[in-house]
Amino acid sequence: MKTILTIIIVLFSMLVLQAQELLKPKMEMKIDSIGNANIKVSMTMNANQWQMWSQNYGNNPALIKRNMEKELPGYFLDDFKLDKNDMDRSFSFTFKAYGVCAVDKKGTWIVSTEQKNPDLTKLTDHKYMMVSTDVANGMQETSIIEFPESAKNIEQTKDAFDKTQFEFEMKEMRSGINWFLWIGVFLAAGGGGWAAFVSIADKRAKNTQPF
Repeated sequence: MKTILTIIIVLFSMLVLQAQELLKPKMEMKIDSIGNANIKVSMTMNANQWQMWSQNYGNNPALIKRNMEKELPGYFLDDFKLDKNDMDRSFSFTFKAYGVCAVDKKGTWIVSTEQKNPDLTKLTDHKYMMVSTDVANGMQETSIIEFPESAKNIEQTKDAFDKTQFEFEMKEMRSGINWFLWIGVFLAAGGGGWAAFVSIADKRAKNTQPF
């Protein structure tokens, strides 16, 4: 989670010079029943910030996508979408991140905040809010994480480095493999892989035809 927020700071660091008040990005992460997440990042700006952001990113959403993929190599990212509201000087971009949850040897699901003693508020049994202020970067970040209904016994614990994390129980996929991830990677390999598969199948079919 903290990694994604760090990327947000990198993406919008050029706005800090124009900020007359703290930038307040918001991240909403909704985890599904197999450990992937739908993520939405949004923010409202003043006139100067909006002009600068529009020139650098607002008219080039592909740049946001490339930066996210570059800075988050451990995740398979998909379904990027950018929405802008010029009247309100606000934007949101959404994407899907595969494999945001880890599963230990005991079958416990884990989501790390990468922060020590964050300001956490429990909103519901399956939803938490975390607020952190980074004065040096002129940011106040609000993160909302929502666990699936199938998550049970959600607890706040510490990792080996004393950083806060969430642990919970959830039925694990029988094979332990995220098939959605590997299917996506296979498809992302392009038409070449599919064409090769079709070509091999076609040759085999011809070889089995009677003379």
